[in-house]
Amino acid sequence: MTDTDLADLEAEQSAPTRAIELRAVTDFDVRYADRIIELVAIPYDNDAAALVHGRAVVESFAPGSFAGVERRANRVKVNRDHDPHRTIGRAFALHPSRTEGLVAELRIAQTILGDETLALAEDHSLEASVGFAPMRGGEHWLENRSRRRITKAFLEHIGMVPEGAYNGRVLSVRSAAAAPLEQATPVATPNLDEILAWFEQRST
Repeated sequence: MTDTDLADLEAEQSAPTRAIELRAVTDFDVRYADRIIELVAIPYDNDAAALVHGRAVVESFAPGSFAGVERRANRVKVNRDHDPHRTIGRAFALHPSRTEGLVAELRIAQTILGDETLALAEDHSLEASVGFAPMRGGEHWLENRSRRRITKAFLEHIGMVPEGAYNGRVLSVRSAAAAPLEQATPVATPNLDEILAWFEQRST
């Protein structure tokens, strides 16, 4: 991959065209003592009901919808209830090319809220949810605009919420001590901080 190709990927993954939307995944099996959780954040080719611009539609994500997001995995925060002021961790790794969907490895911080989140997830009282925005040219309407197919999307954050939209699953849980979050490779994402600040202002 050339420097130009890398710059194009980073530009695409740092420039969503619209406001952030939220989609959730269900079915957790979490051990409280382990802090890195691997899960399917968004399944591919899986129909789910969604509310788009105030209208109920059937929505699905195409394989590779989040291509390039792995290059900024450690910039994707994890929070409670999609609240940017209640951060509980961040992504350790993102795998957009898995056949089952966008696979995320999350590390939950050792804080009171982080411990509470793990306990509630272990009790099946919380689910994973993503905040995303369709990229330019990555949204396709079908069947008289009753269906929406996402082919290119920006991942803004991952939240832990009471209810989800998809029947996802945890793939594995392992000890955070085996792979410290600080080892994640930082990437250059021009203007990302400004974009995230804009999203935060819109949510207040």
